[in-house]
Amino acid sequence: MSTKVALNRQRLKHRIEDFFDSCEERKEARALVEALAAQTRAWIFGGMIRDIGLFGRKGFTSDIDIVIDGNHDVLHRLLSHFHIEQVAVNKLGGVRFSYRGIDFDIWSLQETWAFKNNIIEFEEPDSLLKTTLMSWDSVLYDVRRKTVITTEYYLNDLHQKRLELVLPTNPNQAASVVRILRTIYNKHVEILGPNLCLFLSHVLHDYSYEILQEQEYRSYRSVSFSEGKLDKLIENLHHAKPGCDLKLYFS
Repeated sequence: MSTKVALNRQRLKHRIEDFFDSCEERKEARALVEALAAQTRAWIFGGMIRDIGLFGRKGFTSDIDIVIDGNHDVLHRLLSHFHIEQVAVNKLGGVRFSYRGIDFDIWSLQETWAFKNNIIEFEEPDSLLKTTLMSWDSVLYDVRRKTVITTEYYLNDLHQKRLELVLPTNPNQAASVVRILRTIYNKHVEILGPNLCLFLSHVLHDYSYEILQEQEYRSYRSVSFSEGKLDKLIENLHHAKPGCDLKLYFS
């Protein structure tokens, strides 16, 4: 899918709203999200906004991640009100469920892994932007205020197809490496930031292609890169210079 990056935060905001207006199922999903935000502050986080920002509303087909500033009792009361009974506990102690054909992952702000493990200091909700693995995921949509919250150069990086590392510390390094590789290959990354170059240069020596392929298929039931593509990326990384961006060449 070709990219058509949102020009500014206002355009990105409109794309998010258009997504929820595009069919009846999504309108009903928005009613659920807004009902949640009426009880406690809530932010849509990461992947949904990234993909809509990159490709438009038709480019998003995954689950919606939501962070709430409240305890899980509020969430469970709301789910009961909407007659949502098939709920699983997610890895952050929150809940995962499907509603009107859309999958949701919802967890409490205080349960965010980097805050809970004192990796990142929580100062305000914007601190969530520091907890992501990659720069393209550092984006929030405040449901109640209907505003997009990003780092200063977020949209500029999307336009340049430039990806940078944000937080290398995580509980599952192999899964993180696969997430980065899937982003590079599936979302047409063309430039790697210096921190990401350094990170990949180190960790790609720790995992064989077979291990990464197995990890990817186990998590996503698909494979996004061949051994040849991975070798080409490693070859690119040999040309990385400390403190500098790296332009990728896969041909």
